[in-house]
This record gives sequence, C-alpha cells and structure tokens, in this order.
Amino acid sequence: MKLVIVIDRDNDLGEKAGVSSPVIGRENVLNASLKLGIADPEDSDVNAMLAGVKVCDEVSKHEECDVVVVCGDKKVGTVSDKKIAQQLDEIAETIKPESVLVVTDGSEDEFILPLIYSRFKVDSVQRVVVKQSKTIESTYFMIRRMLNDPKIAKITLAPIGMIFLVYSLALLFRYPELGIGGIILFLGVYFLAKAYGWDRSVENYAAAIKRSFVEGRVSFVLYITSAILLIVGIIQGVNAAVAEEDYRIFTIFILHSIAWFTISGLLLTFARAADSYAEGRSTRKYYSITFLIISCSIILWSSARFLINFDLRELVLAFFLAMIVAFAGFYVFKQQRIS
Repeated sequence: MKLVIVIDRDNDLGEKAGVSSPVIGRENVLNASLKLGIADPEDSDVNAMLAGVKVCDEVSKHEECDVVVVCGDKKVGTVSDKKIAQQLDEIAETIKPESVLVVTDGSEDEFILPLIYSRFKVDSVQRVVVKQSKTIESTYFMIRRMLNDPKIAKITLAPIGMIFLVYSLALLFRYPELGIGGIILFLGVYFLAKAYGWDRSVENYAAAIKRSFVEGRVSFVLYITSAILLIVGIIQGVNAAVAEEDYRIFTIFILHSIAWFTISGLLLTFARAADSYAEGRSTRKYYSITFLIISCSIILWSSARFLINFDLRELVLAFFLAMIVAFAGFYVFKQQRIS
C-alpha cells in the first residue's frame, strides 16, 4: 500500500480550522482542506492538501493508496517537529505503508523530511507552488498579505524598524558614525540569533516575563531587574571602552561590565528557578547554573586582567578558583539528585 503524506509544519490546519491531526483518509483530508479554505482561502496548505488528494487519486489507478495530513505546532522548530515525529510513528504502526509520497507547500516543511526518511521508504517529494499573477498590482498585494502575517512581519519588519531606530538616535545625539556601527552590530547579532536560534530564547524570556506579571509572581521583579542590570553593564562597559584606542578596548569593556552581567545572569537564574518552583517543577539544575555563571565570570574577568597587567600568577589562581566553584556546583547538583 502506498501513502501520500502532506506536511503542515506550523499547524495552520489546527490553528485556523480547528482540525486535529493526523487526518487520515481521502474524504477526511478533503473535508479538512475545505474547512481550512473557508477559514483562510489564501493559505497555501489548502493547495498542498488538494495536491495530496490528486496524487493519491493518480496512484490509486494502479495500486492501493491513501492520503494523510500530519501537522506540527505554531512554535516551529523542536516543538513542532516532535509532534510530527509522534504522528509519523503512529502512522507507521497503524497503516504500515510499503512506501510514501511526500507533498509540501514550501521549503520550511521540507526541514522535517529526515524524519520521514528515517521511518519510511520515500518514492517522491513534491513541492506545491501556488501560481500568482505577475502584474505589479498582484505583487503589491502579495507583499502586503505577507507583511500582515505575524511570522513574516517579525522576520522582516522588526530588524528594519530597529535599524531606523538605532540610526535616528545616533543622529539625534549627533553621532552618525556610532549609528552606522550600531546598525552593523545589530545586524551581526540578529544574524547570529537567527542562525543559532537565540531569537526563540528571547521570545521565551518575554513570554516568561508576561506570565510572571499576569500571575503576580516574585520572579517578575527579578526578570525586570536582570534586564536593567544587563543594560547598565553594557553602558558601563561602552563608556569605559571608548576612551581606549588599542586592543584593550575589549578587555576594558569586560572589566567594567562583567560584574553587572554576572548579577544579571544570577537574577535571571533565580527568576527561572522561582517560576519552576511555582509551577511544581524541579529546580535542581539552577543550582549548578548559578555556580557555572560565577565560574565563567571569574575566568572572563581574570583573562581581561591578564591582557592588561600580564600577571600570570593571578591568572592561574583565578582559573583555579573558577574550577573549584564549577566543581562545587557539580557537587551540589549531584547531592540534590541523590536527595
């Protein structure tokens, strides 16, 4: 038996049409596509599901075939892919197809192809591209619709708005050269954040702050204080570093900001531990994280000091102290696991 698998990684079917997945069977997939089409006629997943039905009908002329839709989660990434993997395992156990044909509506859905390859023999992968008019007017409205999509707006409008904000502040303070440097710095951080998924950590941090405020937790004060201290540390480091003109600019920045960063990191750890305690989850890991933050701070501070005074004895002693602190954190973590 052949099986056509249609992928909806961001779960538009569940979010917009209220249909739970997996959706198994030709009629069920048709009904689901109809519901999604009524909810959002412009969603490309509608075309992907109809394309899956078409492929199923073509294959059914020669051998037995069925179609299924698997959906992930609006939090695209680990969460969505884990849900898709669970549904694929369920399909493998219940339907047991000889091979599958995969239908997607874009490159984002194709990130989960390794999950399918590891479970099924794949005969083909088809990508559905919706035909668009090539006139300027249709292009304008297509871009307008894309920018109204929160996921696309965050990727495109947020960095552009930040660039304008940074440069306008530099112009107001009559330091345009700092504005250009600030824009390059922001773009570097932004690209690294997208590459390594740091943006999701920032989103989780903002969501945690909002949740702690709504529920009236003590962690809200710790979150806000941590963010303020982080900003203060950056300002202190920059103010101290601008007076230097050689390689010491980085070491001076670290020396004048590391204490603020350390306290900020500790308060953030305490806030996450408070949230875990309030939600009834284990707080064990935060013991070791606290010691590791202190240990890393000692290493950074001593390294910066060494680049200024070249005191090797002080550097070795600081590294030794950092190792003691790190092992102390590991010991506390192990004791907590035993208890």
